[in-house]
Amino acid sequence: MLDRLEIADFAVARSVVIEPGAGLTVFTGETGAGKSLVVDALAFVFGARRGREVIASGAERATVRAHVGGRVLERTIALSGRTSARIDGEPATVEDLRALAEGFVDIHGQSEQLAILSPRVQLAVLDEFAGLSGEREAVSRTVRELREVRRQLGSLATDARERERLVEQLRFETEEIDGAALRPGEAEELRREQSVLGNARRLLEDVAVALEALDSAALGEVVRATGDLVQRDPGASDVAELAATLESTAGELSRTLRRYREGLEEDPERLAATGERLDRIARLCRKYGETVEDVLRYGEDAARRLAGLTGEGASLDGLRAKEASLLGRLGEQATDLSRARRAAAGDLVRAISEELESLSMGQAVLSVGFACEDDAAGPLVAVPDYEIVITRSPLAGEGELHGVAFTEAGVDRVEFLVSFNAGESPRPLSAVASGGETSRFLLALTTALGSAGSGRLEVLDEVDEGVGGRTGAVVGRALRRLAAKHQVLCITHLPQVAAFGDRHVVVSKQTDGERTWSEIAVVDGGARVEELAAMLGGTGEAGLQAARELLAAAAQ
Repeated sequence: MLDRLEIADFAVARSVVIEPGAGLTVFTGETGAGKSLVVDALAFVFGARRGREVIASGAERATVRAHVGGRVLERTIALSGRTSARIDGEPATVEDLRALAEGFVDIHGQSEQLAILSPRVQLAVLDEFAGLSGEREAVSRTVRELREVRRQLGSLATDARERERLVEQLRFETEEIDGAALRPGEAEELRREQSVLGNARRLLEDVAVALEALDSAALGEVVRATGDLVQRDPGASDVAELAATLESTAGELSRTLRRYREGLEEDPERLAATGERLDRIARLCRKYGETVEDVLRYGEDAARRLAGLTGEGASLDGLRAKEASLLGRLGEQATDLSRARRAAAGDLVRAISEELESLSMGQAVLSVGFACEDDAAGPLVAVPDYEIVITRSPLAGEGELHGVAFTEAGVDRVEFLVSFNAGESPRPLSAVASGGETSRFLLALTTALGSAGSGRLEVLDEVDEGVGGRTGAVVGRALRRLAAKHQVLCITHLPQVAAFGDRHVVVSKQTDGERTWSEIAVVDGGARVEELAAMLGGTGEAGLQAARELLAAAAQ
C-alpha cells in the first residue's frame, strides 16, 4: 500500500504531501489545478521517463518520494536531465523501481499504463484468477532443472583439449586452496600475533620498568605518609581511602603484569613462521579474492565446477537421457497448464463482460489471445499455435504435437484483446490503451479479478471521461467494489464519482503574482458538501442539498 507520497518542485507541485490510506481516495479540483500531477509523480517515482521540463520554475531539481509497504522509493531529476534513484536510502536503478512497480501498481492516466499492459503480467493475472499458481510453479521447477542439464551438456560439448585444460586448472585451484587449510579470520589473528612477537623484547622491557616502579619504596612511603596524616587529622579519612585503593590497584596491576610477562617470549622461529603463513595467505588472496572468506568461496565454486566436469553428472549419455526425460515431463506439465489457462480465460472474459455491461460499455468486446512459438529444441505440446478465447466461445481443442519455445511460466504468450466499437476487431490492450473508455475497461478488468488478485495500487485518471451523471454513479460503485480489495486513487471531475470516495482530496492552484503552485486539502463534513456542490454548479442551498443527497446515495 502507498502510505505516503511526497512531491517537491515537480511542476506546480512545489511541496505536496499525500497520505491516501486504504480504500478509495478521490481527487477533485478546477481544470489546471494540478490533479494529474499526482499520476505523473507516481509514474515518475516508479520508473516512467520524464524530462527536465517537469522541474518547477526556479528550482534546481524535482524529487518524488513514495513510502510503499515499509519501503521508501525516491527519484530525482536535475536540470541537466539526469535522474537518480534510491530505495531505502541506497542507490538504485530505474529498472529496480520498475521491478517493484510491476505487478503491484497499475497507473492509468493520460500517458501511463503500467503493469496490466504487459503480456507477462496479464499471464500472471490469468493464472492467479484461475488458481494455477501450483501448476505454474511445477513447470518453473522443471524448466530450471532442464536449463541446468543443458548447461552441463554445453560444458561437455566444448573442445576436449579446452575442457581438459579447464579440469586441470580447477583441480590445481581446489587443491591449492584446500591444502592451505584456511580459517575465516585467520589473517587478522596472525597479524596480531606477528605484532606481539616482533615487539617482544621492547614489551618485556616496558613490563620490567612498570614493575620496578610499582615495587619502589616511593609507593610504600605514600601509603605510610597518608596513614600518619589520618592519625593526626581524622577528618582526612578520604585521603586514607584513596591511598588504600592505590595500594590495592598497584598490587593487582603488578600481578597482571607478571602474568602478561609469562606469556611473552622472544621466538624468532615462530615469528618467521607467522610471516610465511601471512605471505601464503596474501598470495592466495591476490589470485582468488581480497579476503580469506573470498578465497574459501572461490574454492567452493571451483570444486562445484570441477565436479560438474568430472563427476557422475558428466556422462554425456546420462545427461542426454535426463534432458529427454525432463523435456517429456515439461511437455505434459505445460500442455495441462495451457489447457487450464484457456478454459479459465472464458470465465475471466465473462466476468469482465458483466462489469463492462454495468459500466455502460456493453458494446465493448474482450477476448484473450494465446500464442505458442515454434522451437524444435522445446518440449512437445498438443495445443494450438494460436487461439482466441471469446465470450462463451468453445475452445479449439488439441493441436498437433510439436516443439515450442518455453519460459519458467510455460509455453503460452497471453495478451488481452479488446474492441470498444461494434464491428471493430479486438486488438491488444496496449495498442488501444488511451482515453476514458480504456480507463473504464481497466476498471472493469481489475474489479472482475476481485479476490483472485493480491492487493495492488490502482491509479486512475480520466476514468469518467465522456461520462454523464447517471453513468458516473455506476462508475463510482465500480470504484468502491474495486477499493474493497485494492488501494485506489482516482482523479475525477464528476461529483457523482467523488461522492463514493472514502476520503476526498481537493487540489487548488495558488499564486503570489510571481510563482504558481498547487495545494491539497482533505475535505470532509461541511467542506466536502461544499466541494461537491461547487462541482454540481452552485453552492446555494439547492446545490448543497443535492450534494448531501449524492453522499447519502453513495453511502447506501
